[in-house]
Amino acid sequence: MTSFQKLSVESLKSLSRLCGLSSSHTKRELISNLNHAILRYSSSPSTLSNSSVWSPHVSNHRVLSVDMGLRNFSYSVLDLPDLEQIPTLSAWSLTSILPHTALALTQPDFSPAVAAQLAYTTFVEDILPRFNPDTILLERQRHRSGGSRNVLEWTLKVNMFENVLYGVLTTLINQGALKAQICEVLPSRTKGYWIRNAVLATYSDGGGENMSTRRKPVKNKYALSKLVKVNLVKRWTEGVSFDNPAACKHVVFTESTIPMALQFHLSSSRSSRLRKLQSGATAAETGTETENADDVGLAAGRKLKLDDLSDSLLQGVAFVQWQRHRFELAKAVTNGADLAEFCKFMVDRHTPEMGMEELV
Repeated sequence: MTSFQKLSVESLKSLSRLCGLSSSHTKRELISNLNHAILRYSSSPSTLSNSSVWSPHVSNHRVLSVDMGLRNFSYSVLDLPDLEQIPTLSAWSLTSILPHTALALTQPDFSPAVAAQLAYTTFVEDILPRFNPDTILLERQRHRSGGSRNVLEWTLKVNMFENVLYGVLTTLINQGALKAQICEVLPSRTKGYWIRNAVLATYSDGGGENMSTRRKPVKNKYALSKLVKVNLVKRWTEGVSFDNPAACKHVVFTESTIPMALQFHLSSSRSSRLRKLQSGATAAETGTETENADDVGLAAGRKLKLDDLSDSLLQGVAFVQWQRHRFELAKAVTNGADLAEFCKFMVDRHTPEMGMEELV
């Protein structure tokens, strides 16, 4: 713990965000969380060889990143030879899992039994045997509806599906039928890692020092953050093609995932969508709504719902980088490095990768 004592609270918060940890704590709690997070990366290979938990000593690790939804269920599969190499995006999909059942979708009919069957069919009979992941990331679902009756109904359904899915996966693990770690990921952690708060603040309060530089404020911060993330992935996928699958510095695309990358360059312009947000358009009108639109897949010949597709990829890549940062931090602590300088290096390295200029 003494290694972090000399750091300022702001530096500790920066390191926490870079390691996928909460930054809303006291200094003592921040230090304790960081020490706990890097503990396994300071351990010897022999103590971790029989563990399914990620460690720097494990090679060929597969991560399944899930953005929960019913009509818009998105997942990405990342293969890592080791923590030092760029992961391969082996699968990337957006689909509806509702066609697996013929029951009506009214709230009384969407019972725990229906949700449990959906979870079993989707994961046990399809995703798990197809990909055999070592780590499963599940985006934590929200519990607020923003006052919308339609959103409230979908929130209840997705929350129910989330709960029974954890039950199914935990049962498989306890019975020895699934050897994987389950990690819940708070959307705020992923958003805080990829989007600087200043970006949202600039557009939500008008920004600028004078009237000539002020922008029209955006009230829907949720839809704005979705738009920033879509544009971030759009930037990642520039230049990606079947002839150049490694054009992105964060992941290497494959033949099955390149078509998804190309979808980001068929969407409406970001300036057009920003103008809609500034004019007070709803999330549905900008294409960033959650569970209130029909599934739109490639098979239907229509554009994909890019915000959900973005979420599963950004969550997966963020998780990989969080582990890498913990490993680097553990080495810095072990080697007695100047942690203030190390923190500055880490922040300076990551800041250009964030969604800072996506809406400028």
